[in-house]
Amino acid sequence: MAKIIKKILTGILFLIIATTSIGCGGSSNSADDYGVIEDPDTAYVYVKEAFTYTFPLVLMHLTMVRATNAMHSVSNEAPINQFWHQEKIADVYYGYNREANRDVVCSQCFIDLSRDAVVFEKPTTDRFCLFELFDAYTNCVSVMGPGTESDARKYIITGPDFKGSIPSGLVQIKCPTSLAWLIGRIRCFGEEDLPNVKAIQQGIDAKELNRYLTNSKPPYNSYDYENNFVPFEKLKSLSAEEYFNLANELMLKNPPASIDAEIINKIRRVRVGPGLKFRADILGDSTIRRYEQMKEQCWSNEWPSNSRVYYITPSSAYDPGLWSFYAFSPKLWKSDFGKNYQYRAFCAYNYLCMHPNSACVDYYKYKDDTDRSTLIAGKKYRLVFQKNVKPPINIGSEDYGFWSITLYDSRGYIITDGQDYFASISDKTGIEVNGSGTIEVMIEPMGESNSSARFAKAGNIALEDSVNTANLLYTRGNGSFYAIMRIYLPHEAVVNGFWPAPRIERIEEE
Repeated sequence: MAKIIKKILTGILFLIIATTSIGCGGSSNSADDYGVIEDPDTAYVYVKEAFTYTFPLVLMHLTMVRATNAMHSVSNEAPINQFWHQEKIADVYYGYNREANRDVVCSQCFIDLSRDAVVFEKPTTDRFCLFELFDAYTNCVSVMGPGTESDARKYIITGPDFKGSIPSGLVQIKCPTSLAWLIGRIRCFGEEDLPNVKAIQQGIDAKELNRYLTNSKPPYNSYDYENNFVPFEKLKSLSAEEYFNLANELMLKNPPASIDAEIINKIRRVRVGPGLKFRADILGDSTIRRYEQMKEQCWSNEWPSNSRVYYITPSSAYDPGLWSFYAFSPKLWKSDFGKNYQYRAFCAYNYLCMHPNSACVDYYKYKDDTDRSTLIAGKKYRLVFQKNVKPPINIGSEDYGFWSITLYDSRGYIITDGQDYFASISDKTGIEVNGSGTIEVMIEPMGESNSSARFAKAGNIALEDSVNTANLLYTRGNGSFYAIMRIYLPHEAVVNGFWPAPRIERIEEE
């Protein structure tokens, strides 16, 4: 009887081991338990799902490889687990930096938590200075800074394998993956304010825990010429086997979330998963052609098409202007994408590590509110905020949250005269409120009478006596343009339709 019980217990133990070894974070090298798909047409469908699921992970990794290919920290790259600091306001000139943001200056750090936990220090500031931590799959793990619930000065960021103790005085942030990206944005009030921003940046630091405890210097980092690539172009150049085997390797260090068990069990059938070995011949003949076709179909058709549901124009009884925004997730205020893998891939393709809506909402406007015609640079418009209704900031964040409106041409570049004027206003550029409580901003074509010679360098305020030029925005040429209104630390009313966004009304020429 004892032998029979022993056999039963042994069998049960074997089943438990077999089951757990092929879970989301497992390292089984076999997909046979799930029934490997042999039909190339069926495999094509599964491979497409695998590509969609893994795209943010692979692009994040390649971005890290490029950004950390540095011997020491400079303005646009730094070794792993070290910060690099932007030294100037975003360059807005043609051919570079589409939809440049002149509101903030960035400090960034790629983190490898498989080496050690990382201690992150940030200064206490009296201005917007927000940090967002993203995991390897581009979900936002934490938002830290003034105006948020997490405004400590020192943090310890730990990975999935961390087993140590937390030193006193450090606030723990648990990251579910070993790869992470820490992005900080500091409000800047113009070129003259850059020294103040630099002083804040000097108080920002990241150190591996052991180096923090021993106060030792960072290790030497080498430069590899082969890693001097454009991340997305590098991803495009990978063969199917190179791409998926890289993804399989990355999933070992960055275990898929438990919520992803269903998709992981599915794509294992085409040998995509932690520790598996992908074979391109699963796609049958013409593998290269089919793989290239699949990629193009994903990012040019399926991802954008299936993501339109998240491009939201808030409906409101208050008759808001026709602004739209991309929700971070279907639940708007959450910081992760859940099972919305196509939308997650779409966001990574267009804007790697997108803001959660609780940190910033980017409102886009392409048409006027007169008859929904495309905004044209050669015409005049009036942008109107309703009485006593400015962009709402989250309760408790009023001293740090802010808003801005910037105009871009059809190619996505800030409208500028190339010298001192940029078509952007904010809550700090001296905008005046009418006696009725409304705010009116005129949008007009730029001419010789309002060229750069007539603009002050500070605040983008024109030197004219007859008009309140802080309430003026200028356009150039006769092509289309669009506006982006950025609202930092917004109130939930910004996304749920309870706030009447400003209208842009066309002024008809007499």
